[in-house]
Amino acid sequence: MYSLEVSNHIERINQIVHRGVMVPDIDPAVASSWGRCVNDYGLDPESRRLPPVLTHAERIARSEQKRVLITEAKHEMNILYQQLADPELAVVLVDTDGCILHMVAADHLESDLSGLGLRLGAIWSEEEVGTNGMGTCLVVGEPIAIRQTDHFLYKHILLTCSAVPVMDHTGKMIAVLDVTSRSSLLQQHSLVLIGMTARMIENRLLTVNCKQAHPVHFHSRPESINTVHDGKLMVEEDGTIVAANQSALFQLGFPDMQALRRYRFDEIFQLTLESLLQRSMQSSFHPVPIYRAGASSRFFAVAQLPPAGSTHLTFHSAPSKTSGLPAQDKASEPASLPARTVKPGNVAALNLAILSCATNSNWHNAS
Repeated sequence: MYSLEVSNHIERINQIVHRGVMVPDIDPAVASSWGRCVNDYGLDPESRRLPPVLTHAERIARSEQKRVLITEAKHEMNILYQQLADPELAVVLVDTDGCILHMVAADHLESDLSGLGLRLGAIWSEEEVGTNGMGTCLVVGEPIAIRQTDHFLYKHILLTCSAVPVMDHTGKMIAVLDVTSRSSLLQQHSLVLIGMTARMIENRLLTVNCKQAHPVHFHSRPESINTVHDGKLMVEEDGTIVAANQSALFQLGFPDMQALRRYRFDEIFQLTLESLLQRSMQSSFHPVPIYRAGASSRFFAVAQLPPAGSTHLTFHSAPSKTSGLPAQDKASEPASLPARTVKPGNVAALNLAILSCATNSNWHNAS
């Protein structure tokens, strides 16, 4: 039975790659991957060769090089594994070479997968092991599901893999988050959770990689602030936007970080970073309304101090009741009172206010 299954698998690959026959139940992305496996990599679907594995010294060096990524991903990967609650699956993180950096799995499954070469330090690029969730995701640069017989190598056809890219603070892909299972199908809610976990990792990396910038969370619905759905910008004191998550780009209508980086914060919204931070402090860091520059689109937002803990921005003594309103409503704004500077000595009190807000909230903070 297994031999017949293998024969059928190889015949399907030959039909598509060598004869150009389109098989209805094969995803075009999978068919393209099979073509690369044969024509570009010279792989044989019957091969039993295991993927290359880094030496112990190479693995230590790679782990140190990717230390920040691994550290920020571990927590979210553990949560995802607990949410999926299936002892027959593994949560896997690979870098852009396809090298497995971290894996969460039950001991028995980890042992079984090791026999297929799925282990720490192994290279699961498409070039090395054919069509698979991690490697093919690295090639196409978008979420992909590879189910059992979608794999190129026949020895992998009992696995189902779902993989999602992980981007860094500049919008460049730096890793792939994958769930590999021995189930025939992953449920739809599982695929959603994988994507959400990737976004959580990205948000954590934004904060870690931009410690001198102010985090700004925004969304059209205030209840979505500080959840995986909110937009997150990292903004320097002069209003320069140095990083953004994918939700921020989507909500603001920018295709990528390069396009957004051309604008300052006060060119995107109808207020300065200084004004939003002041209003956030006055509202005890609850969301406040702001408006898109040149439009009447309303968002809710919260600005915070940089993760490094200090700022040189100045703040007004009296609250401004009209900051962030549409431009036509700003004419009646009263003259500003003398400004004061928030110095490092005052940071502890401000951070305490932020911590208090977070502690009393049921939101999962994505920062």
